[in-house]
Amino acid sequence: MKNTILFLIIAFSAIACKEYEEIQFLGLRDVKVNGIKEGNLLISANAAFKNPNNFKGKLKNANIYVLYNGDTLAHVTNVEKILVAPNSEFNIPLSMGISMSKLQTGLLSNLASLIRKKSVELEFKGNVKVASFGFTQTIPVSYKEEIEF
Repeated sequence: MKNTILFLIIAFSAIACKEYEEIQFLGLRDVKVNGIKEGNLLISANAAFKNPNNFKGKLKNANIYVLYNGDTLAHVTNVEKILVAPNSEFNIPLSMGISMSKLQTGLLSNLASLIRKKSVELEFKGNVKVASFGFTQTIPVSYKEEIEF
């Protein structure tokens, strides 16, 4: 009986002492232009992350800005509670509408190159908050993607 209790104490101590590792932002995946509706360019993407820890967590929120040449085109928030499994990769679905008038205003200086290329480089910046056992981690997001029209 003493050996069993001692083993359980040692096993629990080893698990509890494992250091918490930062959740990592892996990038945006499946970035798609879904069309134009009511003057907005509709874009969807999955923000991919990796949880290297042996315990689960929960997404608290996502707060991401879509930028073109430093100008904010859209602000994306996600307050949907997503469970984060231990030792796994997980995706946060994002959808946004970017005003075509804002996008075109910023692109007028590059109109000739836009007509040739039919694409634009957008920057995604912000953060995502994940909580586990009362501890909240803020994960920075910084990503660039070439979007084709």
